[in-house]
Amino acid sequence: MMSILMLVLALAAGTLSEEDASVRQAAPLPPAPTCDPTYRYRTFDGTCNNLNFPRFGQAGTIFQRLMGPATYANDLSAIRLAKSGNPLPSTRLISTTVTVNSSVFDYDAALITMQWGQFMDHDLTQTPQFTITGGCCDGGRFGNVTANPNAECLHIPIPSGDPVYSNVNCMNMIRSTYGPRLDGTMPPHRQQINAITHWIDGSQIYGNNNSTAQLLRDTSSGKGLLAFSVQNGQVLLPTSPSTCADCFVAGDNRVREQPLLTVMHTLWLREHNRVANALYAKFGSSRSDEFYYQEARRIVIAEFQHITYREYLPVILGPEIPVPPFDTRFNPAIFNEFAAAAFRMGHSQLRSFIKLFEADGTASNQSFFLGNSFLTGAFRLLNPKFIDNALRGQLLTPAQSVDECFAPDVTSQLFRTTTALGADLVAINMQRGRDHGLPPYVRARQIALENSGLKPYPPPPPPMTFDDLAPTHSLEVIKSLKAVYKSVEDIDLYIGGVAERPLPGAVVGPTFAYIIAQQFDNLRRTDRFFYANLAQTVSFTPRQFDEIRKVSLARIICDNNDGTITQIQPMAFRRPSRYNMPIPCAKIPEVNFNYY
Repeated sequence: MMSILMLVLALAAGTLSEEDASVRQAAPLPPAPTCDPTYRYRTFDGTCNNLNFPRFGQAGTIFQRLMGPATYANDLSAIRLAKSGNPLPSTRLISTTVTVNSSVFDYDAALITMQWGQFMDHDLTQTPQFTITGGCCDGGRFGNVTANPNAECLHIPIPSGDPVYSNVNCMNMIRSTYGPRLDGTMPPHRQQINAITHWIDGSQIYGNNNSTAQLLRDTSSGKGLLAFSVQNGQVLLPTSPSTCADCFVAGDNRVREQPLLTVMHTLWLREHNRVANALYAKFGSSRSDEFYYQEARRIVIAEFQHITYREYLPVILGPEIPVPPFDTRFNPAIFNEFAAAAFRMGHSQLRSFIKLFEADGTASNQSFFLGNSFLTGAFRLLNPKFIDNALRGQLLTPAQSVDECFAPDVTSQLFRTTTALGADLVAINMQRGRDHGLPPYVRARQIALENSGLKPYPPPPPPMTFDDLAPTHSLEVIKSLKAVYKSVEDIDLYIGGVAERPLPGAVVGPTFAYIIAQQFDNLRRTDRFFYANLAQTVSFTPRQFDEIRKVSLARIICDNNDGTITQIQPMAFRRPSRYNMPIPCAKIPEVNFNYY
């Protein structure tokens, strides 16, 4: 395939073919790294983790695909068509037909499971879009258009008679940018870009480049601390500008999307500084600020990885999957099917009303509706009681089940303002899947069932009719899918996957379970710095590893709340029960930093 340099020359010579012209807007590769094989810490941009392939995991490089080539109508970039050859139905119509705005909660998973998923996602994926002045709908989020005004517009048609959006036919959406392979050549079809690193490396805490990381540090104490603000007696995230009390900043620019996410960021800021102070208490001024910062960062990333694999994934996927050996041959790049579909399952876990609890167990008057707090709710953290009340709410309140039921806050109120309607996240997820060339649901389902070895689902033949989905979907869902799609082969991956019946002991069904399991397997298989990989020069010692294995989300909350959470259920992602009763924080195991 044509390199970027060859592409520029072809443009100048006027010899560019139609296929090559379609990639003329491809983003360039980020600068090539220079690696120091003796350096014992992660880079901020994800480079040099794999010393044989230094670009593996680099911020600004493309996703990879788990389930075969991209699915485009022209095998290049055009949105796939229905089996009939006609356009697929509007994703807004699919959303209003298949999803239900009701509350079905998960009996086991606590709401903090949803919040961990979003926090984790912001460590792994962020897909930039093209810049189109004014957007794709008459200059706003919604409007009336007769055709896309720009080739990179992919607006969502709003059918007449929509239950929420009246007098408009267009919901704004702009296509994702795309780029070259790691060697600079162009793929045969669009491959979208991950703006952040592809590793589980705490980049949402520390940043995805050196300049951001340095701006987030406080070097004045010599203790390796992250910068912070103190407001109303609380240690909070730093702010920018400093004159704005709730303009919190972190390693990821989505930190203020909604208040519970900002709370999670605050916990991990505090945890970094707690660890750095513990190390300083051991070594004192004999070590540098850089030493304390990097060692604390290294430990915090290990804690974050351990909680993800030991506590979070078993709730999502069921019994823990085996740990594969480290292997330098595999590319760690995030799977497109994971980023644009499977890991968006957490959107179904969202609740509309976020219930908070006071220290005495009574309902707090700080409880709020999610739809009223997108992008504007960070001010809530300025109340000295909010963080602890919000943590109690997430620990005690059930998450919603992953299914076709969604809170109206995300199906019609996403990022709503006082002057503008909110968007439909379910419709956007499906439209983004089409933009990214994801496989249709039935193909992904077949791959998952044939390769996962799930006993409840021996691989059936590919579904030929909607009724063939009965092993994985309820009759109500099948009926809804029939009402909007002409063929079972047309179903979008997101809606088909999120509406599956969950596997035993899991939150998700077989298709999303397979994609998520493959993703997290690949992330630890390829990571030289992974906390449980003890065979590298950058590894923890066996004794240090034993200490990391003591950490839990419960311990993180005990150590970093504002003082009113003194007991907690040991398995924090699961609601309190007779097998998971709250116990005093003093009985929750903690890391001994004397071994570092």
